[in-house]
Amino acid sequence: MSRKEEIRSFVGKKIRSMQTGAATAGTKAALADLRRGVGREPGEMPQLFGTILYEMPEGFLSRDGTATKEEWVCYIALTLYALHQQGHEEGRQAMHTADKVSIGKAMYQLVLAYEGDSNAEQRVLQRLKTLITAVDMKELSHHLRGTVQLLKSKDIPLNYEILAEDLYELQFPEGKNRVSLRWGQDFYGGRNITEKQHEKEGAL
Repeated sequence: MSRKEEIRSFVGKKIRSMQTGAATAGTKAALADLRRGVGREPGEMPQLFGTILYEMPEGFLSRDGTATKEEWVCYIALTLYALHQQGHEEGRQAMHTADKVSIGKAMYQLVLAYEGDSNAEQRVLQRLKTLITAVDMKELSHHLRGTVQLLKSKDIPLNYEILAEDLYELQFPEGKNRVSLRWGQDFYGGRNITEKQHEKEGAL
């Protein structure tokens, strides 16, 4: 199993566990703690250690007190999932989806949600560009928080396993361009589908 696959598996397992136990007091408390961790750094909130570090593969763990790439990814994905899910009934409105909804695809769905707003596409595209050009994980986490809050406001889900894989790849120079291209393809792929649908409807 590749490192990306390990990350996807770990994040997915954690989220599915929280989805299954959503109604329990323990899970509610864990989600609340995760939400308070949004925008912070791994290790800054000791109350999150159990939720995030329990059963984390040994290869992910820091040896010198500086968060590893894997720890950053898991921290950001799980805290943002908790923020995204807040106010939505798990099971009926799950904000983590198994569908192939990347950040790029979700952000085009956000454009569609602002129906009638002629400036929506430009604003959302600018936000996507800001994510791609973030200089480090702390800055990226900050910008992702705002994006997830917008998705949450429009009930647009995201695949957090895909997000975790992308966040890991973004930390490597050769991976950043690949992720950037995929997000752009997913964004404009949604636009192309919408335009074709409109053309078909107009021909009827």
